[in-house]
Amino acid sequence: METQVYSVKKMIWTNILFFAVTTAVALIGGPVYYAKCGISAPELMLFLFYMTAAGYHRLFSHVTYRANPVIRFLFLFFGAAAFEQSALAWSAQHRDHHRYVDTDRDPYSIQKGFFYAHIGWLIFWKHKIDYDNVNDLQKDAMVMHQHRYYILWAAVSGIVLPVAAGALSGHALGAFIFAVCLRLTLVYHSTFFINSVCHMFGKATYDVYATARDHWLVALLTFGEGYHNFHHRFPSDYRNGVRWFDWDPSKWLIRLMGFLKMASDLKRVSNFKILAARLAGENCRFSDILIKHESSEAVAAAVKALTARYAEVKSTLVRWETAALEYHELLQTKMAEHSQHLKKAGLEKIDAARREFRQAYMTWAELTSLKPSRLLQLSA
Repeated sequence: METQVYSVKKMIWTNILFFAVTTAVALIGGPVYYAKCGISAPELMLFLFYMTAAGYHRLFSHVTYRANPVIRFLFLFFGAAAFEQSALAWSAQHRDHHRYVDTDRDPYSIQKGFFYAHIGWLIFWKHKIDYDNVNDLQKDAMVMHQHRYYILWAAVSGIVLPVAAGALSGHALGAFIFAVCLRLTLVYHSTFFINSVCHMFGKATYDVYATARDHWLVALLTFGEGYHNFHHRFPSDYRNGVRWFDWDPSKWLIRLMGFLKMASDLKRVSNFKILAARLAGENCRFSDILIKHESSEAVAAAVKALTARYAEVKSTLVRWETAALEYHELLQTKMAEHSQHLKKAGLEKIDAARREFRQAYMTWAELTSLKPSRLLQLSA
């Protein structure tokens, strides 16, 4: 049986030259231009605007929400300015990354090394793109137009428009250096950090065995995309930074568009599922630490205690979720309109289940806050 080949080693000279030229202009031309001319307010504003222009990820790759045609066009237009392929090609490869993560079918697998995942896959490898996983996008006429005429879209959005805007204020060269070359260099490597840094460094909260990690610095550089462990665990959620204080301007923008009726069907995973994933992660992490110790009765007893506490806190979470779902279903029925008693009983059941969970979680937290050596002493 013939083995399917998904990528072949090949120098991609177009990408190599493009990266080399834009980086050289940014790193050499930028300081020279700044030393001679400084940087004007229009140049700085143009650079900052293009640095923050939205891309394809949450709207096209994962369809975490739906947007009106104007928003879709703007995301396709300014997404093309990043020169990271069409929305169709980018989404196809990104969906393969999620589906086949860390395997040979993962276009930028970290298993092939940091450099490969960061930029090597783009300059030394030719990849076969499977468009069967983007049938939904192929039904979108605007997406397909951008795909067929991608070079035109990218050139107009990423080069012609910023240079023309700079020319209006007499700074065409500055616009080319900063809003095109420097911006592309920074956007490229910030984006590539998600494939490299976030699959090698950071914190795994929701799936401790995934290579994907949450990395605060990458999140800062990429407007929230660095919360990669959460994203790989819950890719359909429009949020990456799920906590209210997480730096994720993209989720705030999507939420604002939803409020203004420019976006709809914002998908989000329930807090119960997120909490369950966090608890499972804590259980796996602590269990793995314990079983690394030499096998003994104390280790077996500690693992047994941890397992029992985890089962208890998990069951109380399930009861809390069930009570909340039952109450929600009650509100959808006509019966709820006429029975305040049923509503009150439902709320009381939720409150009791919540208090039961909190009590169980406090016990769980106390146990997992102990050093493994201390837990083993108590279990001996």
